Amino acid sequence: MTRVPEAGIPLGRIETPRLVYAVIAVCTAAAAFLRFYQLTRPGYLFGVTEYDDGVQFGDAVRLVGGVIPYRDFTVMQPPGSFLVMAPVALLAKVTGTAWGLAIARLLTAAADTACVAVLGLLVRHRGPVAAGIACGIYAVYPDALVAAHTFLLEPWMNLFCLIGALLVFDGDHLAQGRRLAWGGAAFGLAAAVKLWALVPLVVIGLLVARRPRRLGLLAAGAVAGLGAPVLPFLALAPAGLTKDVVVSQFVRANLAHAAPLPRLTNLAGLSLFPSLPSRVGVVALLAVTAVVAIGYMAACWAGARLPTALDWYALAGLAAVTGMLLWPYGYWPHYGAVAGPFIALVLALPAGLLRPAEHRHQILPLMAACMVAAIVIAALGLRQFAAETRLHAPTSLAAQADRLIPPGSCVLSNDPSLTVSAGRFVPATPASPGCPAMVDAYGTLLAPTDGRKMLATPQEVRSVTALWYAGFTRASYVWLETGSQGQIPWTPALYAYFTSHFRLLGLVNGAGAHDVPEGGLYIRR
Repeated sequence: MTRVPEAGIPLGRIETPRLVYAVIAVCTAAAAFLRFYQLTRPGYLFGVTEYDDGVQFGDAVRLVGGVIPYRDFTVMQPPGSFLVMAPVALLAKVTGTAWGLAIARLLTAAADTACVAVLGLLVRHRGPVAAGIACGIYAVYPDALVAAHTFLLEPWMNLFCLIGALLVFDGDHLAQGRRLAWGGAAFGLAAAVKLWALVPLVVIGLLVARRPRRLGLLAAGAVAGLGAPVLPFLALAPAGLTKDVVVSQFVRANLAHAAPLPRLTNLAGLSLFPSLPSRVGVVALLAVTAVVAIGYMAACWAGARLPTALDWYALAGLAAVTGMLLWPYGYWPHYGAVAGPFIALVLALPAGLLRPAEHRHQILPLMAACMVAAIVIAALGLRQFAAETRLHAPTSLAAQADRLIPPGSCVLSNDPSLTVSAGRFVPATPASPGCPAMVDAYGTLLAPTDGRKMLATPQEVRSVTALWYAGFTRASYVWLETGSQGQIPWTPALYAYFTSHFRLLGLVNGAGAHDVPEGGLYIRR
């Protein structure tokens, strides 16, 4: 166990035993195995498994090709994600976009694995049990593994947030001086990847609100971290960046509110048990919440201490992030990865308050916590491994695309993952105005309509229709994924132009609806 601190020495200054680092290393290795193993499943490294990864990597490819985001094409997220992948996008000029996306997937899995190690470092002062619970929970957390299977934003945002927390907290207490500024900068970089990182940053701001100097250092660092990647694009396209990233997303989030129970059960990690009845899921969720609350109070009472700043950050952060995830109208499992670090902290920190070396009556509670945590983490890990062995995605389309689409052709698609994974995303002259620069078809419909899509005015929808019409007139090939009516406003005139100027060539992936072309690859007549 850790050495007993002398009076007046913060708990965070206690010497950390080697056992803690051994526990962190083992959990990190287990996390790496689960994350990289799923990339070995058929189609998961080079195939099409998501829509968003093609968009985000495509944004980086367009940027290094000389096309300006927010001005020349719609981007719905801050610039942090495509700036992180800009070196990989440059490498893709040599390797091709299919290999570029594969490298981006490998790096994202590595980033999410690093989150496990940083979590362990954040709680290492509370001993090996706390470190094992924190690292183990995040290592097997289902939503974190979903987010880590390809280039999605949540692993990168979590990594920057955890680095920021590691800098901001000195053990259980808030740090002072430059560490607060550097921690704020890390949170600012996280917000440059995804604006959701502002929520944990606000939580830390509330914790230091009574110390104006500390708050000023934190805010200055956050402004610098967020401003450095954002300001160049804000200067180049102020209206586009503001409308795409802020206005459209905010309006879209207020369209409707879905039932909270499915999201809460997903956040609780019950997505690994799809056959579990909903009532059982509710009972399990309430039981876990009660156990955590009672456990926290019992651990604080047993240790004769009040919750520290780190405890309040974990508790308030989990409440704030959960509320944030219940707000948007849409929800996908990888969103839940944002709550993963806070769930891990809330479950781990109380166990770190039990110190049997000082209080023998705490031996049994600590042993019980160890056994329960080990059983739950091992069960979830085995369940996750079993689920990964059944994963299968469409294999790479490169071979068929090589046969059907000449290299350098101008291909327009409503799903950039298709063209990126097939190596047909970049035309012969990417900066040329001849080929459409559109990347995100869904975002291109959201931005002009302020997130309302088909609920927007006819004039707003008409502007999107005109954009697609202009794209069809310039493209040599059009590659449609089934369900294009959710991304392309198929008016009778647009449908008539498309069917009269393009014919189905191959790669058919589904039947079309009324006045909507079926999914597949089309060539200009």
